[in-house]
Amino acid sequence: MNNVPNILTSLRFFMIPVYILVFFLEDGTKQFSAWIFLLASFTDVLDGYIARKFNLCTRWGQVMDPLADKLMQITVIASLVCVGRVPIWFVCYLVIMEIVMILAGAFLFKNKIYIKSNIFGKTNTVLLFVFMFSVLYWNVNEVFKNIFMGILVVFSSFTSVLYGYKYFLRNKKYKKYSLRKNKTEQM
Repeated sequence: MNNVPNILTSLRFFMIPVYILVFFLEDGTKQFSAWIFLLASFTDVLDGYIARKFNLCTRWGQVMDPLADKLMQITVIASLVCVGRVPIWFVCYLVIMEIVMILAGAFLFKNKIYIKSNIFGKTNTVLLFVFMFSVLYWNVNEVFKNIFMGILVVFSSFTSVLYGYKYFLRNKKYKKYSLRKNKTEQM
C-alpha cells in the first residue's frame, strides 16, 4: 500500500467519516459537504490516472479503489435521504444495482474474467456524481431531481444490461464455464 494511488484511496476512506460529520453539522445548504465529496471524487480520478500512467496498479488498489468509491457514493446518497433531499426508493435502487454488480464482478473475477470499464459505466458514474453534487451544493428543486433520478435509473439499468450481455452472454470464457458446469451436473 506504499504508493501514491493507494494512499489516495486510503485518504478517500478517511474522508467518509469527515463527510458525515460535516454534513450533519452544516445548516441549510450542504456546500462544505459538497466540497468534501468533490475532493473525494477528484482523488478517485487522480489515483486511477497515476496508477495507470506510472504502472502502479496493485491488487489492493484494484479492490479497494472501487470499494472506497462506492462507500462514498452510498454515504452521500444515504445522508441526502436522511435530510429528505432524495427519496428512499432511489437509494434502494442504487444499493440493489451495486449489490448485483459486486456479485457479478466477484463471480467473473473468480472465473478469471476481468471487467474493464467502458464509456457507459464512466458516463453513469459522472451522471451520478453531477446529481449528488448538485443536490448537495444547490439543493435543487423537485422537478430537476425527479427528472435527473429518472435519467439515472434508465441509463444505469441500460448499462447494467449491456455489461451483462458483454460479460455473461457473449464472453467465450463464461460460455466454456457454463458448458463445463452443465456437463458436471449431468454426471
